[in-house]
Amino acid sequence: MLKKILLLVALCLIGLPAAAQDAAPDYAIRNIRSRFLDNNTQIAIEFEVWNIGGAATVPATARLLVVGTGQEIAIDTVRPLQAQEIVTVSLPFQTALFESGSVQSFRATVGIDEVEPADSRTITSNTAQISLTIPEITGAAAIPVEPTPAASADPLTDILRSVGLEVDLTDPLQVVFLVGFGGALLLLLLIVLVILRLVFQRSPDFGAWQPPYSTALPLDPNSTAGRQQGWQQTAQNSSLPPSCAEGVFTVRKVLLGVDGGGFDGWRVAAVRLMHYDRYGRVNRDQALAAKGVVKRLNGVLRRRNKLTAEQAEKRLRPVARDLVKRFQKNLRERTAMLPIALDVRLKGKRGDVRIVFELYHCQYSEWHKVDQWEPEITVLSKALYETYTYAIYGQRPQETNKEFRRRLQSDLTYTLLEMLLPQGVPVSSDTAEIARPAAVKE
Repeated sequence: MLKKILLLVALCLIGLPAAAQDAAPDYAIRNIRSRFLDNNTQIAIEFEVWNIGGAATVPATARLLVVGTGQEIAIDTVRPLQAQEIVTVSLPFQTALFESGSVQSFRATVGIDEVEPADSRTITSNTAQISLTIPEITGAAAIPVEPTPAASADPLTDILRSVGLEVDLTDPLQVVFLVGFGGALLLLLLIVLVILRLVFQRSPDFGAWQPPYSTALPLDPNSTAGRQQGWQQTAQNSSLPPSCAEGVFTVRKVLLGVDGGGFDGWRVAAVRLMHYDRYGRVNRDQALAAKGVVKRLNGVLRRRNKLTAEQAEKRLRPVARDLVKRFQKNLRERTAMLPIALDVRLKGKRGDVRIVFELYHCQYSEWHKVDQWEPEITVLSKALYETYTYAIYGQRPQETNKEFRRRLQSDLTYTLLEMLLPQGVPVSSDTAEIARPAAVKE
């Protein structure tokens, strides 16, 4: 039995050389390196070519290419190698081909489509890459060699090379790394932008407000001053109701400049929409206008005397659209039918602006102004704040959400238009001129 086993092993050993001879040749580049020659006027890229397969029958071509441009700068021929045979290949080129101090990447290839087909499973071992810094020529200057025309380079590769990065876009690993690095850099940039926005961009705030004039009633309510002080608390804005019932009184507050011009010296500080019911405001439904929307509204306010009603309406539509877009995020089925309050906070510089109240009485279906006065200012700050409030219908029973949003946007547009460019309602012609400022209480 032992003799049969030994005989079988001997036969296998005898057949190994024949099997090796029948195997296909497989060239591999090993130990790629660089060497400077002749006072750095030349650079030689050296490596070993190892045939780790069967014996070769045809010579192979060794080439040296510039990564990124595909320019071939050196070439040599390798004789057919026997199985397991190793030879050293040296591919020199002129240093003057490249700028001194630059970093260049080179790729060496051997036997592709000669000893081994390009689609072979082992073809990756037939290439190797090396990067080096081009040195300065220390001896006599070498005669520059005109480089051979190179194939057109990838624009992305040229951009990366211009910033000192050598990337081979034909290498899948480098491409994956480049894409991953770019994605991580973009994500980091987005995080930084979000942080900067949270730090430096403050959210819109309507703020608390107290009228700059006294709202208490220390005066005799039966006196003229006491009645005027009581009416001040009920004034909501500068508009009069479009219709009146016989004998009804109403009051409005008008914001003027020192010369009597409407809104002269005033600007919008904040705008908000929110629901309200018989108990007060529903704060969770509050929607504040962004700073850009407030800025747009102030632009219409400044140019109100130069704009026609159609031009002003066109500029106010985006304001109303943005307010509705923010407000609809807070809409709930249980509160959608509640009335909506539009609050516009206005700011003026003390001494440059005036606040005037006007009391009207309805007689014969026409408003008659019966009193006008300027309140006693009680605050000591340089800025005066006033608020206009308007009421808008909530969602009606037969109104869909889409119809409600469209109608709310239209109502907001015309409400803001009426505030800035009032169309007016019938008022008796016996209206007196607005009085000059009264004494100011410091």
